[in-house]
Amino acid sequence: MSDKNTTIAKNSLFLSIRMVLVLFVSIYTSRVFLNALGVIDYGIINVVSGFVAMFSFLNTSLANGVQRFYNSSIGKLGAKGVTLVFNTSLIIQASIALIVFFLLETGGLWFFYEKMVIPPERMGVAFWLFQFSAISAAIVIMQTPFSAAIMAHEKMNAYALISILDVFLKLAFAIALPYINYDRLLIYGFFSLGVVLINFVINLLYCKCKFRYLYLKNEFNKGMFRNMLSFSGWNLFGTFACMAREQGLNVVLNLFFGPVVNAARGIAYQVSSALQGFVANLSLAAKPQMVESYAGGNSSRTIRLMYSMSKLSFIFLFVLAVPILLNIDFILHIWLGDIVPEHTASFIVLVIMASFMNNLNAPLSNVVYATGKMKNYEVTFSVINLLIIPISYIALCFGAPAESAFLVYFIMTIFVQIGCLLVLRTLIDISLLEYTKKLIVPIMLIVTIAMPLIWIFNGFLNEGWIRLFTEYLLITVISVPLFYLFSLDKAEKNMVNSIVKKFRIKQ
Repeated sequence: MSDKNTTIAKNSLFLSIRMVLVLFVSIYTSRVFLNALGVIDYGIINVVSGFVAMFSFLNTSLANGVQRFYNSSIGKLGAKGVTLVFNTSLIIQASIALIVFFLLETGGLWFFYEKMVIPPERMGVAFWLFQFSAISAAIVIMQTPFSAAIMAHEKMNAYALISILDVFLKLAFAIALPYINYDRLLIYGFFSLGVVLINFVINLLYCKCKFRYLYLKNEFNKGMFRNMLSFSGWNLFGTFACMAREQGLNVVLNLFFGPVVNAARGIAYQVSSALQGFVANLSLAAKPQMVESYAGGNSSRTIRLMYSMSKLSFIFLFVLAVPILLNIDFILHIWLGDIVPEHTASFIVLVIMASFMNNLNAPLSNVVYATGKMKNYEVTFSVINLLIIPISYIALCFGAPAESAFLVYFIMTIFVQIGCLLVLRTLIDISLLEYTKKLIVPIMLIVTIAMPLIWIFNGFLNEGWIRLFTEYLLITVISVPLFYLFSLDKAEKNMVNSIVKKFRIKQ
């Protein structure tokens, strides 16, 4: 068990190193792309690419199922079971790639020409951006059996290195883009397609070299095909809801406010995604073992991992996000210079607030994936999330500001968490009282004590680097001891004490 916990810690470290590099490079490239492309073209990228991403929800739902079946097969059948999952997933993903590409080239193009708000003089280039994005979506879908195998085998170092290569390719392009005299939006779309193709080839070659049992067999297993589709079918509801929640809001904002607000939304989600990337590493690293533990009959470990990941997800995001929220105007000025789209700061604040609830929900969904009983959970998750779109649309029709869409988003994430908890208790032995006592109460206690102290301190220093770094130091010094005292249980404290003791001995 100690070795398994160590594996989770090491994998979290690999993924965190990856995220540090991704974060800093993304901060730089976002500013370069915004300056080189301009607000209009940058907004076109967000709305067109976001729209194409909506059609990828079919793949996302199946991708979760592929990794889940890999882990379940590793625990039950070994290499033979993994080969079966690989071949079945290839058939499914190829079918999904064809369906998605067909939908994009028919209904997607109709919406592109008839509904999207794009300046007439940029429609021609935007069309080619749409085509590049559609081909990229098909390639990403076909990459799933390979990338899911890497994650299921907990080869997070390889996953991190592939991601780092991806981000450095984008960095090289960002450096070169200002010197390109041809239409930069067109070049951006072509380059993005090239990066996707390179990632696909690397994932394929790595899996072929490391996992020799991933090979094509002239065999079709109806049972595995049916089980994977059944699992993914219910997961489809949740994935569609996430797609509608993220990209549907993007389209609604475009209909009411045009591409400038889409640019602000794109920047807000970039900040949120960077923060969530750090936090998601914990859940991502623990997910394979949660599934394997449940498949092996050790459901108690699955629950313990859920609590541990929920606690760590909160404290990581709390420490990372609060100084950003308190210094958002300064950060945006340093990051983007004088070209800061209207609404950007308020969007970032509201999206990060919603991120706290989304991160608490991720460990719950991992438990549901482990059980394989998706129906009630996904229906509850989907219905509540899908309500965000019509409620936001109605609010905007009555003249509400753009921020109201993200306020609705935040409020509904609270109801999502409550509804999913009620469903989860019917699937596995978990008490709502225990969940509140072990997780919610300690979290609220930490926030209640730490936030007033940070807020008071914020008023004593002028806006700038000194205040930002001092607040990061202060929130760490305040929150980490509070987290240890009030949030960790006895076993978790013993594990922390053991790690500290080993570190002292080495010193």
